[in-house]
Order: sequence, then structure tokens, then C-alpha cells
Amino acid sequence: MSAKVTNSWGSALLSKTVRSPAMRFHDFRLLLASALFDSMGFMGESVVLGWVILEMTDSPFMVGVAVGIRHAPAFFLGVVAGTVADIIDRRKLMRSLMALSALVALGMGLLLSSGEAQLWQLLLVPMVGGSIGTTSMTTRQSFVFDVVGPENALNGMAYLSLAMRFGGMIGALAVGFILANFGPGGGYFVLASGYLGSTIILSFIRSRGQAAPAGGVNMLKGVVEFWTELRHNRTVSALVIVVVFVEFFGFTTQALMPSFARDVLEIGVEGLGLLTAIFAAGGMLGILLVSVFGEIRRQGLVFIVALHVFGGALLILGFAPNLYVAIIAILVMSAMMALSDLFSQTLMQRLVPNDLRGRAMGVWTAAVGTAPAGNLTIGALASIFGVTAALAFHGAGLIAVAVITVSVFGKLRRV
Repeated sequence: MSAKVTNSWGSALLSKTVRSPAMRFHDFRLLLASALFDSMGFMGESVVLGWVILEMTDSPFMVGVAVGIRHAPAFFLGVVAGTVADIIDRRKLMRSLMALSALVALGMGLLLSSGEAQLWQLLLVPMVGGSIGTTSMTTRQSFVFDVVGPENALNGMAYLSLAMRFGGMIGALAVGFILANFGPGGGYFVLASGYLGSTIILSFIRSRGQAAPAGGVNMLKGVVEFWTELRHNRTVSALVIVVVFVEFFGFTTQALMPSFARDVLEIGVEGLGLLTAIFAAGGMLGILLVSVFGEIRRQGLVFIVALHVFGGALLILGFAPNLYVAIIAILVMSAMMALSDLFSQTLMQRLVPNDLRGRAMGVWTAAVGTAPAGNLTIGALASIFGVTAALAFHGAGLIAVAVITVSVFGKLRRV
């Protein structure tokens, strides 16, 4: 009986997904496929880079440094990337960035396969890849609105996130297996193939969509225009502040996963691939919930509720007594991570004029780019007090952020 119910629910969900208004658009379906292949590379790199650094240095702090360097370009380039996405044809920009990502991953694979890789090289190459990824992510998220329109925005962003997390799950499992059996060089060759697949798919997208890039706007003027909007739009400013602290306390915990897998759970590199895949699976579950309910009116309120659950799950993960509790905590936590990203991204684009959407996503990306400070902090805490204490501290901090948000930013609750 339960199997019939499960199959019926799964069939209904699949039918609802296929008949979704956003899925009617041919170019949107291509965008989803390209995002899936891109995420195979991006999430897979989290596994291979973290493990190689940990094995080379035996330091959770250095893993935090490496992950921080990989994400640092988001802070410095976020607004610039958003402005570029508003000026240049987004289709051509995405194709160029994916091709460049494939070349960077291929170069990293050759370097690691040579056996001559040094620590400074392992820190430099991810910085280049992070710069490319920042611009790519900003452009892709803006392009969703171009293709599906504002009336299907939340639905479109949900499916984009779902495709990215599914690709990330595949990439994490594949790279974990390749890393264990063929070494880190082979892992990066898998990443390069994912980026190449994304490039090929993007070449079939036909239309610019509903919002053509803003010709005639120079870079400096574009940046100034958005900062003026940010200064006067207090709700957007509040959202940016909240995202900064959520990144600091919540999303930086992934920097500890190599140490958590090796030293706490003692499950090795393939176990790390499994945990990373569970992160992706939990995110998919969270996005599927949104897909079932469709467009949600009180998105700000749902965002704040997700932050409370996110913090609680992270706190439980810190004190998880075994692998099974850790898996449940990671599933819940990653689902809330996905909802946090989804609602903050959608709100950011809803709350600004149409011609500033690329720059809005650029500022969101810059807020996400503050994560390196959290990576350094959680890495240092883990080195001094242990992985468990570091996770628990960040979980408590995230709960505090959620409580302050619901108490102070009243307008955010109502949008």
C-alpha cells in the first residue's frame, strides 16, 4: 500500500513538473540542462579540492583557506559581474564562461596528474575558477527571469536550483569514486567534461528572452545606478545584510566536511563524496517542496522560517552521535540551504526595477562572497576546539541571526 502511495505521489510530482508554466519554454529547458552539467563540475570540485588540501596539509584551517579563496571573487566581483550581465548578451557570456571553466579544470587535472602540484598552485587556480563561476552564476540567474518572465520567476528559479543540485549530486558521487580509484587528476578531468557539456548545450539557446541587455550603459554608471537603488530601497538593503550573516554562519560549514568525514565519522574520501551528494539531495528535496506548492505569496516569511530550521539542523549536526543522525541533519540543513538561496534570490530580483536585475544578482553574489571570512573562522575554530564545537557554534550563530531577522526587519516578513 505504501509503495502505491509513494508511486502515486511521485507520478503526480513528475506530472506537475512537466506541466509547469516555466517548463513550456524551450530555452529554459536548455538552461536547466546546461546548469546540471555546470554543477557537476562546481560541486565535484568541492570534493576533490577539499580532500587534496586536507591530505597535503592535514589542516582543517587550510581547507577553510582554500574554500575561502575559491569563493572570495564573489565578494570582489559580484557587482561588476552583475553589471556585465546587464550590458552583454547573456547567452554569449554564459557560453564563453563555461568554455573557460573547462580549460581551467583541464589545466588543474594535468597539474595534479603530473605529481608536481604545490600548495600555492592549488590555491591560485581555484581563485581563477571562482572568478569565472561568480560571473556565470550571476548571469544564469538573471537569464531565468528573461526566459520565463516575472510571473513564473519563483518556479523558474526553483527548477534551476533543482537542476544544479541534481548535477551537484552526480558530480560529487562521480568525483568521490574517481578520486578514490584514479587520483585527483582524474577527478578534475571529470569536472572539465561537465563544463564542456554545459558549453555545448548553451550553444543551442536561441533567444535573449524578455529582457535584452541594457546597451549604452557603461560599467561605472551601471555600478553607481545600483548603489543608488540600494541606498533608497531599505528592504533590499536588509535582505543583503541577512544574506551576509547567513553565509557566514550557515554555508561555510561545508568547509569542514572533509575533516568531518575523515576525523569524526571516519568514512574516508568516498564517504566524503557521499556526504556531498547528500547535501545535493537535501537541496533537491527542499526545492521539490516549492515546486509542489507553486508560487508562494509570503516569500519573505518562508525565508525567515527556513533560517530557523537551518540553524537548528546545523546545531544537531554538530552533536550528531553517529552517521545516521548526521545524514538526517545534513538532509534537513541542505534543504533549508536551498530554500534560503531560492527565496533570497527571488526576492532580490522582485524588489528592484527590471533593468537592475543583473546588478541585483551581482549584489546577492557579493553578499554570498563574504563566506571566506566564515570559512577562515570555522576552520580556525575546528583546528583549536574541534570540528564538533565549530559546527555547534555556527549553528547557534545562525539561530541568533534568524531570531534577530524576524524581530528587526518587519517589512521583510511581509513581502
